[in-house]
Amino acid sequence: MDWPALLQIHGARYDDSALLDFGDATAEQHAALGDGGVMPLPHQGVIRVVGDDAAAFLHGQLSQGIEDQPVTEARLAGYCNPKGRLLAVFRVIRLDADDFLLLADRSLMDGLVKRLRMFILRSRVALQDFTPHAAVFGATGSGAAAISEVAGTLPQGTGTVVHAGDTSVVNLGGEKERFLMVTHARDAAGVWETLVAASRPVTPQAWTLLQVRAGEPAVVAGTAEHFVPQQLNLDLVDGVSFSKGCYPGQEVVARMHYRGKPSRRMFGLTAPGEMVPHAGDSVLTADGASAGEIVQAVAGPAGIEALAVLRLQYRDRQDLRIADQPAGFAQLPYPVPVTPESDEAEAGG
Repeated sequence: MDWPALLQIHGARYDDSALLDFGDATAEQHAALGDGGVMPLPHQGVIRVVGDDAAAFLHGQLSQGIEDQPVTEARLAGYCNPKGRLLAVFRVIRLDADDFLLLADRSLMDGLVKRLRMFILRSRVALQDFTPHAAVFGATGSGAAAISEVAGTLPQGTGTVVHAGDTSVVNLGGEKERFLMVTHARDAAGVWETLVAASRPVTPQAWTLLQVRAGEPAVVAGTAEHFVPQQLNLDLVDGVSFSKGCYPGQEVVARMHYRGKPSRRMFGLTAPGEMVPHAGDSVLTADGASAGEIVQAVAGPAGIEALAVLRLQYRDRQDLRIADQPAGFAQLPYPVPVTPESDEAEAGG
């Protein structure tokens, strides 16, 4: 039985090929925020990087220190172009000394694999789009207990990882503790049956909602090369190391850190209605001026919830609009510096 058919047994509904929900998206979101649930994450892409030089190769490509990353820890890392603009935000899982998984939005996979391969040169590294061979799930509450049945235990503490055979589980922390599980596609059906026997299947949009509320940086096809790491708050969530060696775009990122401050930062926004803006859509003022750009948005239980990169001079504006609706600010779980400076340090674009 194929994967979509298996999910449909449990009530999955699709729009074309996109998984929408399991019959009641609003109730499923409430469940994820309350007692908990398990979420298939088909929008999640996975790149596998293996070889004797895998750690050194990734260390030289990403904004995060990789060579010293233990297998018990997952790290966020930016992948930039030479101008410091983010091509992707990866969650990096180390499986072994020379074996890594890079998780990012599925829409980016083809371009990322091709670009990374360009820089392998003589390094003893092989990489592939591992998405067809992987199954990714999210969980909260009772879903976490279900994941522990698969993995045997749960990682304790934000950013920690446990491995059990071909399965890795990451604790993402947060007010509503989240867990991310990656397993091999051949095991997906059995894993799913174990999960839904112990917890409710929930729309992937609930995972997006939790990401938005966590202020988690994200890049998708519509926003690739739009932002430098600081504009997505990647430096505020331990996604940038300022003590490691060179990587593409480092000069721009370091210059902004040491000699200036970004004139744009990522903030949480809310708005009434159900018309969800797309990543890359503009945030406007009442008079039509562009105040910023949507990073990620979702229809939450009480309306639209979004992350947006805003010019800091608009931080206190009361007339912002998204999806043609009045928008208000939502508190993120970490402080965001709001002292604007010029775009001079943002020479990347």
